[in-house]
Amino acid sequence: MAQYQLLPNLSSDEYEALKADIALRGVQVPVEYDELGNILDGHHRIRACQELGVKDWPRIVRTGMTEDEKAEHVLALNLDRRHLDREQRRELVATLRAQGWSITRIAERMAIGKGTVHRDLSDVPSGTPDIVTGKDGKSYPARRPSIVAKNAVEHKRVNEALAMGTGELPAKMLDSKRVARIAREYQAEQRAQAITGDAQHGTTQLWLGDFRERGLEIEDHTVDLIFTDPPYPREFLPLWSALSAFAARVLRPSGMLVAYTGALDLPEVITRLTERLTYWWAGAVILHGPHSRVHARNIAQGVKPLLFFVPDGFKPSAWIEDTYRSEGEQKEHHEWQQSVGAAHYYIRQLCPPDGLVVDPFLGGGTTGVAAQQLGRNFIGIEIDKVAFATAEERLGSNGYG
Repeated sequence: MAQYQLLPNLSSDEYEALKADIALRGVQVPVEYDELGNILDGHHRIRACQELGVKDWPRIVRTGMTEDEKAEHVLALNLDRRHLDREQRRELVATLRAQGWSITRIAERMAIGKGTVHRDLSDVPSGTPDIVTGKDGKSYPARRPSIVAKNAVEHKRVNEALAMGTGELPAKMLDSKRVARIAREYQAEQRAQAITGDAQHGTTQLWLGDFRERGLEIEDHTVDLIFTDPPYPREFLPLWSALSAFAARVLRPSGMLVAYTGALDLPEVITRLTERLTYWWAGAVILHGPHSRVHARNIAQGVKPLLFFVPDGFKPSAWIEDTYRSEGEQKEHHEWQQSVGAAHYYIRQLCPPDGLVVDPFLGGGTTGVAAQQLGRNFIGIEIDKVAFATAEERLGSNGYG
């Protein structure tokens, strides 16, 4: 908006030079916006893009600034880049004075003497207010949340996230995906406050609690498939023993446990699962995109282990692939969220149309989404209220949220 364009317009020569550079190299300095979509810095760049037919440009969204801080920021950016002649300087001094800046503050921000400010203001009407917002010892915050948006689509995503509400953003540079994720987590935290117990949507049941306790409510040998993703940190390794006992009790003779796991503690995970189940096979989900680095082993991980365990006496009834190529990172609903595609594939292959799928570590609800889409009966158990709230909303929208 015009109120943030504090400095005079570029001269014709300066503007044409800028336009020529954008035509040659594109926009090199991101246009800056506030969280309301107002342009803080980059009016000339946008104008040049529009005249050149350039439809998009890199962006940064600055959040949490007061109007006074926005003015400070705009000046800090532009005074470092622009050399003002005498008339331009006088115009800027008059603008700042009209906005209530003190003589001292104008002099310090523009790095000129107070006598120069007085001379530049000699023609300003006497009705201009006296000191309204002096420098009163307040320092400009060194860091504020800043959000990088590579294009208009990401900028729209940022605006939508900020409109949803994010709580207090960390004071650092963020990308649009991170801000959108923070907004979703914040909304889930707000919804969690209203969660009082279980939920049901058609044949999808969501149980709030610890699977070691709530799982006792599932009858023996009634489950066709347990498809799950337990937490990987070592502190949770005892849960694999509990999962083994639970699965051995509730799985039908033809049922199977399919579980994601981390690779670092794979030997102990297998040992704990074999306490009550029979090892059947090991597969993997091939991960899409950049590989995460496991610093403890100097390994860039390109696959996620997938374990197949069965009850004693199991006999297979369907062929399955032991690898699945992930369709890409999907962390919209939970920080450990896996892709829907793998769950969809194994549920379709291993659970009959009238069968029951159980996920004792529901998380953001991915297994439930796949079961819902395939029309399978589903029970998901989750101990964390925030994750439960996310899954409940997601599955309450027919599994396509």
